[in-house]
Formats: sequence, C-alpha cells, structure tokens
Amino acid sequence: MGHRSLPQARQAANTKVLLVRSAVLLLSAAVMAWLVYAPATQPLSWCALQAGIVLLLARLFRLRVFAALLLAGLFPLLVLALWLDLPAWLYALAAALTFGLSRNALYERVPFYLSSDEACRVLATWLPAGSRVLDAGSGDGRAVLLLARLRPDIEVLGMENACLPYLLARLRWRLAGSPANAKLAYGSFWQAQWAEYDVVYAFLSPAPMARLWRVFCAGAGADAVLISNTFAIPDVPADEVLALSGPLQCELLIWRHPHAT
Repeated sequence: MGHRSLPQARQAANTKVLLVRSAVLLLSAAVMAWLVYAPATQPLSWCALQAGIVLLLARLFRLRVFAALLLAGLFPLLVLALWLDLPAWLYALAAALTFGLSRNALYERVPFYLSSDEACRVLATWLPAGSRVLDAGSGDGRAVLLLARLRPDIEVLGMENACLPYLLARLRWRLAGSPANAKLAYGSFWQAQWAEYDVVYAFLSPAPMARLWRVFCAGAGADAVLISNTFAIPDVPADEVLALSGPLQCELLIWRHPHAT
C-alpha cells in the first residue's frame, strides 16, 4: 500500500472501529436492560432503561452527541413502530425518503458524506483567485455556500443528483440570501461540462476514484486541478497534499491535469 493510500486506509479503519463500537454498545445496553426488565413483557420500561444505558456508554466511548442520540433512539423507535401497528404506507414512505437521501450509496457506492468546515476553510485558502469550482456531489450545499462566502472572488457550482439533499441545498441557498457566486444544479456531475471549471472538488468514496480520474483527464481543461477529500486515486500519487485534523477527513489530495502547461 503506497503512502498516498494511508489516509484512505485509516479512514476505512476508523469507520470499521466506529461500526463495531456501536454494535457492541447497543448489544451491551440491551443485555444490561434485560437483566432488569424483560423486553417481551415490559417493552417500554426495557426501552427506556436501554436508551439510558446507551447514552451512558456513549459518553464513556466518547461518541459524538448526534451518534449517541441516534443509537439511543434505535430500539425505542423499533418497539414504538411495532406497538403502534403503523400502516404499511408509512414504511414505504420511509423507504422512499431513505432512497431520496442516499440513492448514490446504492448506485454509485458513495455514502452521504458532508465536507467538514475545516476542509472547506483549508480549500478556500488554497484556491487561486477567480477560480471556477465544481463541487462534484454537493450534498446539502454547505460546502458550496461556505466556499462562496469565504471567497467572494470565486464561482462555485454544486451538482447533486439525490433529490432530498438537493432540495435542502436550495433551501439553504435561499436562506443564505441567494449568493450570486454560489450556484446549484440537479443532475449527475459525470455529465457536467468539466472543461468550464478550473477546480473540481469531490468527497466521494474509494469506489469511483479511478473513474473520477479518467473523466477528469478526458473532460477537464489542461490547466485544471482535481481535489479529493481523503480518498486517493489508485496508482496516481497526488501532486500536493493539504493536511486536515479530522479523524475521518484526513487530508485534501490535489492532482494537476496530466497535460498541464
């Protein structure tokens, strides 16, 4: 494994550790709650105790507040759904909302990742004056809006093909005052006119990185730059690396076009 793949491997390892830790936490809390209440005969009491134990263990494991609340609510929500005997259409609606939020996890093997504020600020400091930036897979638009606010001299276009994140991005854009240098488009960035941009920024996953490099080489201009948050391109060393301090977002990897003048 080359040096440039180490952050990617570290990110994958951190994700596996987080998943294992969450599973152990949930099962441990379920067993401890079962020692006091039988879940089949006292489901509400068992759920309340189990959720409380989850929150306590989450604090000991130093999980983030959002992750702790999500784990604490998992079993209570399942029991509540069974107890309420919800109609089938609600489950269909939940499935539709899940698909609308994370369809790319199914078709592109790209989870719903969000760029951190640190990544955006480091990127904003690096970008050349007057850059035209394509955010390939812009999610809820936070990176687009933050970059546009930090660098009024640049133009940023975010492209997203998952409908719910795109609609949320449009709402965020409106609430931000509809900045003229921040634009949002619904569609696949694979079909974008890459030659129109000086910089292509992506925070995807390991799966599409080889394809990303091929499309960049074929469609971007000779002086264009590709920047990936954390994920490396197989067998293509980065020309420059900007360090990040996050456990999952480790660095920004920068490649110049192979035909750069």
